[in-house]
Amino acid sequence: MKLRNRKYLSIKTKLVVLILFCLCLPFLILGTLWYEKSSDIIENNAIHSNQQLVSQVSNQLDSYFADLERSTFPLIINPLIQQFMEIDPIDQYQLFKVTQQIEKELLPNILFGRSDISGFSIISNSGIATTYGGNLARERNKKYMSDLTDSESYKNMGINEIDSVPMLTVTRKFRDTLTYQTKGMLITDLYITEIAKIAETVKLGNAGFVWVIDSNGRIVYHPDKQKLGQDAPPAYLDNFNRHYGEGFFSEKIDGQENLVVFHKSALNNWIMVSEVPIHELIVNLIEMRNMTIWIGSLLMLFVLIVVSGFSLQLTRSLSYIQRLMKKAEHGDLTVRAPEHRQDEIGTLNRSFNKMVSEIRRLIEVVHTSKLKEKEMEIKQRESALQAMQSQINPHFLYNTLEIINSYAILEGVLPISHMATSLASIFRYSVGYPNQVVTLKEEITHVSTYFSIQKERYRYFIADMALDDTMLTQVQAVRLMIQPMVENAFIHGYEKHKLKPEYIGISDEVTNHYYILRITDKGNGMPSDQMEKYNRHFLEEFTVSIEEAAEPSFHRIGLLNVHHRLRLTFGAPYGLYIEKSDKDGTIIAIKLPYKKD
Repeated sequence: MKLRNRKYLSIKTKLVVLILFCLCLPFLILGTLWYEKSSDIIENNAIHSNQQLVSQVSNQLDSYFADLERSTFPLIINPLIQQFMEIDPIDQYQLFKVTQQIEKELLPNILFGRSDISGFSIISNSGIATTYGGNLARERNKKYMSDLTDSESYKNMGINEIDSVPMLTVTRKFRDTLTYQTKGMLITDLYITEIAKIAETVKLGNAGFVWVIDSNGRIVYHPDKQKLGQDAPPAYLDNFNRHYGEGFFSEKIDGQENLVVFHKSALNNWIMVSEVPIHELIVNLIEMRNMTIWIGSLLMLFVLIVVSGFSLQLTRSLSYIQRLMKKAEHGDLTVRAPEHRQDEIGTLNRSFNKMVSEIRRLIEVVHTSKLKEKEMEIKQRESALQAMQSQINPHFLYNTLEIINSYAILEGVLPISHMATSLASIFRYSVGYPNQVVTLKEEITHVSTYFSIQKERYRYFIADMALDDTMLTQVQAVRLMIQPMVENAFIHGYEKHKLKPEYIGISDEVTNHYYILRITDKGNGMPSDQMEKYNRHFLEEFTVSIEEAAEPSFHRIGLLNVHHRLRLTFGAPYGLYIEKSDKDGTIIAIKLPYKKD
């Protein structure tokens, strides 16, 4: 009742669930994984690209300052500069003369084509100074002289405002060409426009930008002019110090997550920084994701509608043929399914109609005829066996054997008496009903009597009975089951091949499901194809008719007779099986049932 009340999903529901789990769910999972993976890849690519851009800009700045250093190098070794450094401050004439020469002959050549240089200031250790293109600020010059250490020959001093214009100041020492001692300093004021041009060559979307920090942590360039000369935010400096050379991190500014990529110059320890909102990096991906979701949703909706319509049409046809099957199940074999369709449903309907017609035909014809045929064949077998048994008059044989036994006893010939007694016992056992169920012990006793007669005939014959005596009364058998098998061994194993019978063994094997009795001889066996034919009939429960049994390939009719009687009495899997048959002998196994409690 529980199985009948159990509810099963319809094919329509299963198709919809299948689409949801096999199309929609994987689509959502793959879409999510694709989005996350794509976001990571785009972000990593953006980081890598920004690092390359920032590194290129940093290299351009290094090249710019290296070029500035090279262009001012001639001033250091120029004789006029060396002469200027040696002038006594009291000698005003000499100071004026040399200063004029420097300003008219030397500095114009250095400044030619350099629109980025605002002016030069040359200062000696004795305090004399001259300037070109800029204002001389003594206090500033003294401060720069003190800030420049002995180990530093070239240094960026940061942003200064000169006449309200932000300037980048760079200092360089003058050294004596002979003693290599510091004699003075060259101060160069640069417009930051050149740095701005270099930084602005990088385009980072709509909101991204690049800014520059000097070695002291002050902002040298920033798109926001108000931040020039100010200290960089501490949070940025902490992240810069945690990384060596270059790196990246994210910083939240005004509620917006920014990707910060930086590169530190190995030449002057300046830091080139790029900032770009992360949202700008993935805005195109978000648009693509939304478009993909809409397209995927519409596609899934379309698929669901198509599948639902198809499944409705399919299930309607299946439900109709299911109702016809119910009618056929209840005995109405006149039902017919429509055959006009040319698809699989039409094929199914035609097959159903053929099946119903065939069932009706089998019920009306085949069933009764096959049963009658089987019954007649069984009766023929029983009649044949009974006819063979009826050819011998038991009473006449018993009386004759008793007379022979009496004469043998009177004459003292005990072997003849023993053989007559054994033969009478064999005849008495043989006249019983062939399908009568007996115990295996009765069959073993009967075949032992048979062996005793054969031993009188063959002096060197050995009958080996390796059996568990305690099991013999627990196993069922049919009358005259073993003797035909033993006779087959004598006739077909030995005598047919002109061999003297030397050995027949009977052994057993006890299993949980059945009892196995094995009969073994050492004569010549049958061909392998004939053995396979016997076993095929034994295993496939194939019924061999009387005519077929008379064929040469089935000359051992005793085997088939015993097998069929076992099957008719006990059913499958009980019966015979030939385990081995070759030039070294034959082993036949008999599966027998245990007695029921």
